[in-house]
Order: sequence, then C-alpha cells, then structure tokens
Amino acid sequence: MARSTRFIELKRRLRALRDNMLPAKFSPTGDYSARQLDRTRGYRLLAHAEIEAFIEDVCFEAARTSISNWSKTKNVTDALFCLMAHYHNGFAIPSLDEEPPIPPNLRPKAKEAIKEVIDIAMRQYRKIHDDNHGIREENLLRLILPVGVRKDDLDQTWITNLSEFGKRRGDVAHKTVKAQQQIDPKSELQVIDDLLIGLEKLDNLILQVS
Repeated sequence: MARSTRFIELKRRLRALRDNMLPAKFSPTGDYSARQLDRTRGYRLLAHAEIEAFIEDVCFEAARTSISNWSKTKNVTDALFCLMAHYHNGFAIPSLDEEPPIPPNLRPKAKEAIKEVIDIAMRQYRKIHDDNHGIREENLLRLILPVGVRKDDLDQTWITNLSEFGKRRGDVAHKTVKAQQQIDPKSELQVIDDLLIGLEKLDNLILQVS
C-alpha cells in the first residue's frame, strides 16, 4: 500500500508521543500514578491534534495537487472533478445539510474561463479546511468528499471510532478530571494504533484520486 510522506511523518510523531507521554510499561492491574494519568490525558489531546492536522493536510494537498496537475496537463483527476461538483452544489453534504454551507447563489461571479472557476472553488474549499475543528464524522466528510474519497470507501466502524475518539478528546479538553471517565494508558495506545490502520487507508485513497 502506497504511503505519503505526510503519513510517515504522522506515524513518527505519534510514536514520539507514545514514548514521551505514556508509561514505558503498562500496569497489568491498571494501577497508575496521578502524574501518569495526566500525561495520558495529554497524549490523547496531542494525538488528536496530530490526526486532525494530518486529515486536513492530505485532503488540502490533494485539491492543490489536482489543480496544479490540471494547469500543466489539462488532465482532470477524480479530486478535481469532485471539487468542482461540490463547488457547484455549494459544498453541501446531503446527509448533513439542509442548506449548503456556501450557497451557490452567493458565490463570486466568474467569467467563462474554467481557471477562474477552479480558483474560486479552491478558495471556498480552503475556507472549509480552515474552519475545520475536529475529526468527527461530519468534519471528516466535509474534508474528504470534495476531493473524491467516498464515505463507502472507508470502514464505517473506523469512522465511528474516529468520531468517538473526537468526543473523548472533547471530554478531556472541556471537563474537569472528576467529570471524566477513568483513562487507561494501554487502551489509549490501542485506540491510536487502530485508528492508524484506517488513516493509512485514507492516505492511500487520497494518493489514488489526486
């Protein structure tokens, strides 16, 4: 399976977080110090940030690369085709939106030149990219669908697990320790290892469409 440089970078960074934040050896009884548990909460937050940045980066790079290739060769990749289709639909996600986030009637007027239309579409996708905050299913779909990765291309259980991880990150970031569920370092590492499998598949799919 092909891997992007960005995915290799993600794996390296997550490995560093594991080494820096989690216990070198896991307790067979689940007995950890308060310091170890706080560092595990930090691991969850930082791992989430790395995963979110990875998804944003590879999706945006797919859009950018597809436009760059079209400028040179006039070949239309799946990513560019889907970007234009979503542009004309206001970047709406049918399962999420009653109204498109960028209504077509409000988009800037363009001349007949396709380059200008593509430039506007890219500016609108950049806004969606820049406004993203999270890795839940809604966040994921808004980023991947306009660059040609379909929801059915990914495992639904993985998408659900990604969303659940995003929710648990929110619990750590916005709730006091007393209001949070008990955290376990070994389980946190397993969650990330499992998510990496789907992230590698997403990375490969994006390489194919761009």
